[in-house]
Amino acid sequence: MNTRLGAVALLVALTACSTPTPPPAPAPAPKLRDLATVDACTLLVESDFAKPFTKAPEPLNEPATCRWTIESQSVWMSVENESLDQAKVRVRDGSELTVEGHKAWWGVTHDRSSVPQTSLGVVVTELAADRVLVLTAERTPPNYDIGMVARTRSVAVVQRLFS
Repeated sequence: MNTRLGAVALLVALTACSTPTPPPAPAPAPKLRDLATVDACTLLVESDFAKPFTKAPEPLNEPATCRWTIESQSVWMSVENESLDQAKVRVRDGSELTVEGHKAWWGVTHDRSSVPQTSLGVVVTELAADRVLVLTAERTPPNYDIGMVARTRSVAVVQRLFS
């Protein structure tokens, strides 16, 4: 019995002297690239699409904007100086989404009055408190999930902006 008490006392003493291992430090959050130096037309590449471009990527009038054309589908993106809440108005009847850990808002609209009919998928992703990525995909005629096109391309752009 005396040996058991001695072993227990030794175990308690050793345990009391040991220091707990600190938890590993969290990995630093990736930083947004300098948007002034980013060529928006390099943020998506032909391999991001199922089919080849029918037109070379076109920079648009604003900085950090570009349009890609693939047959009857167009995808364009822009980085805007506004909050996610301000940008949500671009998407009627939208819903929440997370894109690579960033808050986002997305939705799909169908324009049945246009000739030919089109559908638009829009994803607005928060890059910073005052910056959003707006990615829009348009399909004429609207015969498949254009929202999926917008969502998957948003993931590719966000990955490239934070790499």
